[in-house]
Amino acid sequence: MRVFLVAAALALATPAAAQTPITAWCAGGVTGGGNGTRIMPDGRLLRLSRTTAAAPEVATPLGEDEAAFRRWDAILAAAGFIRMSGGAPGNMTCSLSQGTTTIRWPGTTPPPDLPPPVAQVFGELRGWRP
Repeated sequence: MRVFLVAAALALATPAAAQTPITAWCAGGVTGGGNGTRIMPDGRLLRLSRTTAAAPEVATPLGEDEAAFRRWDAILAAAGFIRMSGGAPGNMTCSLSQGTTTIRWPGTTPPPDLPPPVAQVFGELRGWRP
C-alpha cells in the first residue's frame, strides 16, 4: 500500500505533459480491424476504432475523467509497467500500452497470468462510460 501511495503522489506531482496516454486496444481476426479506449494525461477519453488493419484510426470523444487517468497511471507505475515484457499476439490480440511499453495477449479476455494491475487497468479503461 505504501508503494501505491508514493507512486500516486509522484503521479500527481508530475506535470501532465511528462505523462503519456494509456490505451486499451483489441484488433485482429479476418479484417485486422479493432477498437479500444485511450485516456490522455489531461483526462480526455477517446473511443478508438479501425475497420481494417489498413484503415485510418477514428477517434471519438467520450468525455473527461482526469482522476481516472491519475489513478490508472499510478497503478501502472506502482506495478512497474514500463519494465514488463511485451507478451505474444494472436489472431485476435488485445493490449494495454503507455509510452513505449505495450503488453499483448491473444484473445479478448486477459489471461490468468497477466499481472493483475494490467488486467485491472485494461478492464476499467475498456469499460469506462460517461
